[in-house]
Amino acid sequence: MNFIIEGNYDTKLINVIIERNLPVSHVIIHAPHNPIGNGSILLPEEIASREEFEQYTKFILDKGLIPVFGIDSSCQGNLEAHIEHFKAYQRYVEEMIELGYENVLVSSPNILAFIKKNFPSLNIFLSYAQFTTSTNRAKIYFHMGAKSIILHPDILRYFPAMRNLIKLQSKNPKIENTNYVLPLNLGCNWSCIYWFDHHNMQSHRTIESPVSSNELTISDVENAFDFPVLSCWKKRLERPDQVLKSGWISPFNIEKYEEMGYDTFLLFTYGFSAEKIIDILESYLNKSSEGNFTEFLNIPHPYGEYGLQEDIEHSLIQLDAELVKEFCDKFPYEHYYPEEDEMNTFCIEYARRAVSGNEKQKTNLLSIMQKNLEKLERGAINE
Repeated sequence: MNFIIEGNYDTKLINVIIERNLPVSHVIIHAPHNPIGNGSILLPEEIASREEFEQYTKFILDKGLIPVFGIDSSCQGNLEAHIEHFKAYQRYVEEMIELGYENVLVSSPNILAFIKKNFPSLNIFLSYAQFTTSTNRAKIYFHMGAKSIILHPDILRYFPAMRNLIKLQSKNPKIENTNYVLPLNLGCNWSCIYWFDHHNMQSHRTIESPVSSNELTISDVENAFDFPVLSCWKKRLERPDQVLKSGWISPFNIEKYEEMGYDTFLLFTYGFSAEKIIDILESYLNKSSEGNFTEFLNIPHPYGEYGLQEDIEHSLIQLDAELVKEFCDKFPYEHYYPEEDEMNTFCIEYARRAVSGNEKQKTNLLSIMQKNLEKLERGAINE
């Protein structure tokens, strides 16, 4: 079993990982202030400086871990056709290689092709944002040059498809040296209609190009990038079964994936303390867990100050270890996972058995979310 993590620029975390000899091989570091941008839905509001990025990169290399620079944008702020923009991101990738990078995380197919053609020495990781949930998509991306594909969480509980993905490599000699990475703890709603919208907005939010200034400053609508995540939290609070439907992997069922041939897992760590991350890593290694499993899930938070930050997670259902173990033991993995009626019935039953969050708090949060969604829906149009 091997882990890839987002490091949060946390040197203490890395030191503990090294001291305890935990099986973490790669650290994803989202490259700041770049002309390609980052689409990760778990980016902090305040982006690190270039100096902080370079210092942390050196620290990771000195510790013997492998840094992966993230330029996982779904677009480039619609600036792809500008020659000055093209030259800028070519220079940026060259600078990353000079810093010692040999691995890059991308999501846009055109960036994947660009890296493969111009920088063939780089190992390419394909982001979960490309929604790889079939052998056809995996085959295309492997042939385009991806060495590792982070699968989308929506496919993780469909075991026939998961086995077919493994078979794909054995049947195709040209891609036999490739790898799959399974996301462990992303708490996004299953089959979310806002997935690409959220990722694309993040891409625009983080673009820094010689052709156009940072697009975060362009909108005159307050917190204009929060619509997808507020919508998802509203649904999550209204329908507690959404927490169970999310495609997470728990310490109680990770062995099932290892038995199929998967051995590399991505742990989302944004916003977690070093102590919490270490506890979660050790829970997966020991294949056991105690306490509330909901705290393992990493769910994107809105950036706006809505009074949500302290209360939002406490309003979710709480999943104790015994309930999660039973859920994982009985989930119909061999069935066709997107058979939503069957899955809904199963997850609703367990949601009813879970400990409810603070109902008064949840009602208040839903009211706040609805009012802000209405503002964002109106956009720049005057009332």
